[in-house]
Amino acid sequence: MRCYLNDYVTKDHCALQSAAVLEKLESIEKRLFVDNGSPSIQTRLARHEMVIRALLWVVSVVAGTAIAGAVSACVVLIRVVSKLGGG
Repeated sequence: MRCYLNDYVTKDHCALQSAAVLEKLESIEKRLFVDNGSPSIQTRLARHEMVIRALLWVVSVVAGTAIAGAVSACVVLIRVVSKLGGG
């Protein structure tokens, strides 16, 4: 299925070429995501990265809440001390 400069490309030829390219892409995709029936290293790394990002998000939310709580507690403590000292 080689094309030369003087050859004309037909719809049938394009369809055959497209089918061949798609078949090769599918085989490459299968090899990327599955090795011998188990998830490939790329898939495992992507999953680990997603878990790490989710854990990082949870930790940042917890840390932000803790900081906001500590600041709020300090404000309340300062108000209580100022009422006791000024009264």
